[in-house]
Amino acid sequence: MGEIGETLRERRMALKIDVHEVEEATKIRAKYLRALENEEYDLLPGSAYVKSFLRTYADYLELDSRALVDEYRSLNHHTEEEPMVYTPAPVGRTRGYGRWLMVLGVIALVVVLLFFVGVLGGSGSS
Repeated sequence: MGEIGETLRERRMALKIDVHEVEEATKIRAKYLRALENEEYDLLPGSAYVKSFLRTYADYLELDSRALVDEYRSLNHHTEEEPMVYTPAPVGRTRGYGRWLMVLGVIALVVVLLFFVGVLGGSGSS
């Protein structure tokens, strides 16, 4: 067992706080709190969650959360996930094209209707 988990558990026990009290206060599930104390990081949804939960838990216990997160990073640098890159879809452009297509469709429909009215109307008057 490593220092991070021991630090969390020892501090919680020194404060005589039950895991369920921590769960209630931090809104972190007890199973994730236990995973942090046991350093079973693979039981958590991902590295970002580990760091966030670790920070929240350490702050709740009035520990140096930055130091614990830095320690986690240094020990688990090989398991860091690639940051997600968010690329929004060009919503404005696709909507603009859709509007133009609809306008062109309406114009084409009007032209076709006028053509048929002209052909049908013109053949009866000659």
